[in-house]
Amino acid sequence: MRHIVPTIDTRKRLPKTLTMLAERQALPLELRKHVGTVHVGGALGLLDRKLVNVLLANAYDNLLKEQVHRIPVALLSEMLGFDSKNTAALKKSLKQIATTPVEFDLLNAVDDSPWGVTTMLSAADIRDGICTYEYSRALSERLANPDVYLIVNVGMQKRFNGKFGLALWENCLRFKKTGSTGWIPVEVWRKLLNAEAGVYDTFKHFNRDVVGRAVSEVNAVSNILVQPEYQRESRKVTKIRFLVEENPQKSMYDNADSEDVQRLKESELYARLRALNIADRLAVAWLQEDQDKVSRAVEYVERQVKKKRNIKNAGGYMRAVWESGNDVTDVDLPKREQWPTADKQAGPAQDDSAIELKVFGRRELDALVGAYAESGGSVSSYSSGRFRAIKEKLLFGQWLFDVHGFTRWKLEDNECPAA
Repeated sequence: MRHIVPTIDTRKRLPKTLTMLAERQALPLELRKHVGTVHVGGALGLLDRKLVNVLLANAYDNLLKEQVHRIPVALLSEMLGFDSKNTAALKKSLKQIATTPVEFDLLNAVDDSPWGVTTMLSAADIRDGICTYEYSRALSERLANPDVYLIVNVGMQKRFNGKFGLALWENCLRFKKTGSTGWIPVEVWRKLLNAEAGVYDTFKHFNRDVVGRAVSEVNAVSNILVQPEYQRESRKVTKIRFLVEENPQKSMYDNADSEDVQRLKESELYARLRALNIADRLAVAWLQEDQDKVSRAVEYVERQVKKKRNIKNAGGYMRAVWESGNDVTDVDLPKREQWPTADKQAGPAQDDSAIELKVFGRRELDALVGAYAESGGSVSSYSSGRFRAIKEKLLFGQWLFDVHGFTRWKLEDNECPAA
């Protein structure tokens, strides 16, 4: 008698979080984006621009096979770095994308590319936790077969908090190899950066509030460095070009979600580093640099911890071992006062109990928050020495513990802002 084994859809039995994780891993994080859909003008805000890229990444492989595309709202929100419960904002953004005319290829990046105008979505809705959306046939064909394209890292765009910065980053990416955007009229830059409001008719305001802020954010959080130069006619600025180069301090961000990095994160060494309270990016950077050295250092620190050498701050101790520059032997045991702390200036040695609660001056705290933001942390609610969003404060505190070993922290009482 032949036994019939029923087919089971195991996805239905997975917890919701694991299902979303599987879907996230299947979602490409590096998007081949047609340059004509990068150099565009249209009244799209920060969330709108991010949403356009995430939706396109999700649909990319099926653009010519399917008319309707779907993505769970929870996954969509995660990829945006956005609160999944704020569906009202997502709906508003989808409506903006579906109703805003977008003018393509303002820089004529593709020689035979005709002028065109359309909306980035032809339809969209959210129902039962699923976002469903469609592209027009003509746009699908344009998006699916880019003759000239650039690589947009969908994960990196989460670091941007300003629409001007995100727009400038996308528009400058393809010039990383050539080193310059070339001279482009100010009026075109205003379209590209979505700064056509009347307040920016005066160049002084456009340069200060749009160009200046965008350049600062691109240089702080992305994989490129940009610098504006100006061309004048009769003392009036008529054209701007941006010099573009790799950001050496952010070069690893280009491949932060690549297969190689994912393999490192699945390794035993990575897990052991994280168990020693080494931050994610620092662990990856060390493994990329020298895995043999990491292995020896980890084994050495684990051995010392097992010997109960009163090592309360294992993360700080591990960093001291790594940064000593020497091969690991028993005689290289770092003194406790050599362990890294948030305050790297010379001063009296501190023992473990003294650094469990770290009291920061305002400038020192601002500098640490800046470093946290550069590592990818969200600091949008930080102002005047205070995080107004409790979630951001907790995540910053976790980062302080992972990187510097501080279990608690506060701003100096005499520097606390008024409530």
